[in-house]
Formats: sequence, structure tokens, C-alpha cells
Amino acid sequence: MTSRLAPLVPLALVVAATAGCGGMSVEAAPASHPAPQTTRPATLSTALRSAKNVPCLTGHERRIGPGALRRFRPVTAVSCVEGERIYPGRGQWEVLVRRVAVGSVSGLQRYFEQPDGQKLPQGSICSGVVYGIVVPVFVDDRGRSLVPRTPVDGCGAPRGWARYGHGSTHVRWHVVWVHKVKLLVSAPALGAKCSMRWGNVVAEGEPRLRPGSPFFTPAPHRVDICIYRAPADHIAVGHFVRGKHLGPAQTRRLLGALTGSPTGRRCAKQRTFAMIIAKPNEVASVELGGCWRVAPGFRNRNPDTADASVVRAILGVR
Repeated sequence: MTSRLAPLVPLALVVAATAGCGGMSVEAAPASHPAPQTTRPATLSTALRSAKNVPCLTGHERRIGPGALRRFRPVTAVSCVEGERIYPGRGQWEVLVRRVAVGSVSGLQRYFEQPDGQKLPQGSICSGVVYGIVVPVFVDDRGRSLVPRTPVDGCGAPRGWARYGHGSTHVRWHVVWVHKVKLLVSAPALGAKCSMRWGNVVAEGEPRLRPGSPFFTPAPHRVDICIYRAPADHIAVGHFVRGKHLGPAQTRRLLGALTGSPTGRRCAKQRTFAMIIAKPNEVASVELGGCWRVAPGFRNRNPDTADASVVRAILGVR
């Protein structure tokens, strides 16, 4: 579905916290080094007390190499990660989650104690996949903290987790708090299974196989309706207004009203339109006003028009 707008994300970005990451290039075996001094696994009360005044990472902290990390004796670790959560009646939110490690962090510490891999010979090929590692803040029993530098391989990418005989990197995290950062999908849009924005496909004139043909084959028994309105200065993108679900009878009637003959007159682009969704990749759109054109339609040709009275009645349009 080319018209739907989705958040932009870096291509092939993989983020790993305490799970395994596969290797992405040739690496030299890490040099051996003494095991760190052991500490008693932290209880929840110890972890909360020790990490109480340790802030989340901002990205500007000084990173410590493996030598200094081996001399450090952490009892817990702090990790603040971004995520998404749905709150009943309040929608879907981007959130920031603060966690503290409970139990042993020795396996996680040993991962960050690895030296960097040897540089690859000139002409060697590195993978184009980009990996990221969620870096924890290690904390000792006096509340002192240390931010480790991520060990990298010969390509400059983070080294894999589980291939070096350093034991498990598994960490049991306890969530301290969850802060809402940004509303992603409102409660009404979430309930209607609608996104918050959608491209105005009628105004953009997306192509269709042939005028007068069915929009869905086979015809769906039920569809979801999402209504959007675009601002006057950016008609190509509509913002969610409301949504509804149609049963079998209304679905048949609405789909039958979408295949009228193309209009021969000039039609102004409309700011308000409805998306008719049979499946995530099977959609149609009808403008709510003007010539009541339906998309997809042929570029540079007049698209089909809808029966305005039927669309008004079913979608509740004035």
C-alpha cells in the first residue's frame, strides 16, 4: 500500500539489549584476560538503592574501555530504552522505560570487557547491515557509575554476544518507571484500526487497472472506514478525523456505490476523504465532496465517481 504514511526508520537497523546478535563480519579471536572480581548478585532493594541517583544516558557521557571496566565491581546496571505501549482509553504512546538489573550482571560486564577485533586487511568486505547495542550504565554498591565503550569488530560494528565463551549475557530487568514521550495513535484511531495520517490518494491520482472494475477481488464481507481531512496548505496528507466498522450489508452497499462512471467535468481536489480498508494491503479511497471521485484511478484520466447519496448515508457525511 503505497499511500499510507509510516514512521521513517533507518534501513536494517537492529537493536539488541540482552539477546544475541549474529556476527556480521570476520573477527579475530579476542585476547584472553582475567575474569573480573565477583560480587554477590543484587537483590531488588540493593539495585534500587544503588542506582537511585544514576541518570539515563544522554549520549554525551565519557565511555570507559575494557581495562577500567575489569577493575570495576558493579552490583547492578541501569538501562533506559525507548518503546511503545498502549494505554486503554488513552491510545498508543512512544515511551521511555527505566530499568535496573536484578541478580548478576557479570555476563553483561564480560561482553563489554572484550577488546576490539583486529582491523581487516585492505580490500576486505564488510556487511552493510548496521547493528546497535543498548549500552547499560554499570553501578557499584556505593552508587558510583561507569559507562562502557562498546567493543567493535574489524568492520567497526559491535561484536556479537554469545560466541566467545564469556557466559550468558542474560540480565533480569526490573522496570522502575515508564514515561510517556509522544502520542503515536489516539484512542479513537486505535479503536477504529486507523493510522493518524494517510496520503490523499484521490488528490494524488494513483493508478488503477481499469475504470469500472471492482476494487476488491474477492469482495470483502466487512471493511474498516477511516476518514481524514488534509490542511489547506498541504492537501496531499490527511489527518485522522474518525473511523467506523461496516457490517456485511453496509459493506456490499458501499462497494456497489463506488463504481460509477467517470465524470467529464473538471473537479477540484477535496481535503476530506475516506479510506476503505479490506486488508492492510487492500484499500480504496473516496473523496467526500466535489465530484466524489474514487481512487485508485488512471493517471491523467478521470477516475470513477461514487454515488454521493449512498456514501453520505453510510459514512454519516453531511
